[in-house]
Amino acid sequence: SSFFGEQSLMASRVPISLFGACPRTSNMGVNALFASTIAGVRTRIPSADFTVFDSALGDRKESFRVDSGEPVPLRFLGFRTGMRVHRGENLFQMNLAGRLGSLGSSLNSGVAAIRESVAALDVSGGDSFTDMYPDDRIQMIAGCKELVLRLNRPLILLPQTYGPFDKSLDRASRIVQDATACFARDERSFENLKKMLGNRFDPDRHRCGVDMAFGLEPRSAEGELSTELLSWLADEKSLRIGLNISGLIGNSPSIGREKYGFKADYREIVSGFVRWLLSETEARIVLVPHVMGPSGIGNTESDEGACKWLKSQFSGEDAERILIAPVSLDQSQVKWLISKFDWFSGTRMHATIAGLSSFVPTSTIAYSDKAIGVFESCGQGREVFDPRVLGTEEVVERMKDSFGRRDELKTSLKEHLPRVKKQAGKQMDELVEIIQNLSANKTTN
Repeated sequence: SSFFGEQSLMASRVPISLFGACPRTSNMGVNALFASTIAGVRTRIPSADFTVFDSALGDRKESFRVDSGEPVPLRFLGFRTGMRVHRGENLFQMNLAGRLGSLGSSLNSGVAAIRESVAALDVSGGDSFTDMYPDDRIQMIAGCKELVLRLNRPLILLPQTYGPFDKSLDRASRIVQDATACFARDERSFENLKKMLGNRFDPDRHRCGVDMAFGLEPRSAEGELSTELLSWLADEKSLRIGLNISGLIGNSPSIGREKYGFKADYREIVSGFVRWLLSETEARIVLVPHVMGPSGIGNTESDEGACKWLKSQFSGEDAERILIAPVSLDQSQVKWLISKFDWFSGTRMHATIAGLSSFVPTSTIAYSDKAIGVFESCGQGREVFDPRVLGTEEVVERMKDSFGRRDELKTSLKEHLPRVKKQAGKQMDELVEIIQNLSANKTTN
């Protein structure tokens, strides 16, 4: 009877809501979480019918490639905070409609979609369930979770970093305590989650996993790259170094000091290290944006702007040894590109996950505690360099040391990464089991 019950479940539509990850954002990390989640669930539940909440407007149906298979049809609904409370996508309107029962569902398609779902999955962009960012992001990140809980639907928090929290700790703790299940993406974050849960911690509902992006499939970017960059990648005799420079702190140096408490100067770190590479090695350097979009006014977080600034610090033959990867690449193509390097260093968390998960020796200039747990899970905790603790020259020297140990790091990744990838598959199996149980119960009830 169990077999036929499972077959019936697999054949019937399984409606699921997804928050905190969507495609076509400028942030390839968020896009990677979206693709990995959709691909992982649909591989195991082909009848999974996703409604993805994003920052656009209205009710839309589009198809996206999430792996090497055919594009997946998905429904998209807008979700946002802000002053335009008259819009149906606004959190205020959705909370108001949520209080009106079935009438509210008929008036607001977002509320209806959540109520229909067997579960709402939420990944918070991997590391945005925190109030550390210099904006009101926490209002949206926490608000969507609270909305799901108010609508009495099961909330599953996918692997993510919990915190750090300043003013929002009590609010975040209530959310995780009321969620149906919570996954942390590393041991350190799991310890934070357990503290937030207190005596409500339950090992069956609260688990330690790995970042969803470890399961992202790469896809060739050859059609998007210049002839020169393609020739660099094809030349296996040359040393190919990849660097991801964060626009968040690279375009506005004061943010590093004022918001994150940097002791070191980020611009001096990256320019000093590149200067050393150019003078002491024959390496070719590829600057890889991971938060895309054109640089300039109104797009201060664009990595492209920071990359252009860095390249502008060099001229002549030195500048000819530096290329900037195009911002037209999607998350899977960026991962493919990063997989071609002999050593990689990034500031964006998911850029470094693309390196680690591709067996590329990888280090990071980390401006929060989120990086150390992920790197430790791959046996690479030594490759995390924190400019809040270290001075400029100290970070540069540690980057040089990491670069010099790249063969050792590759061997270490070959030892640790199979376990991490196995864990990524196991947590996806566990997630699907939770969804299937919720779907069976919803059908029965």
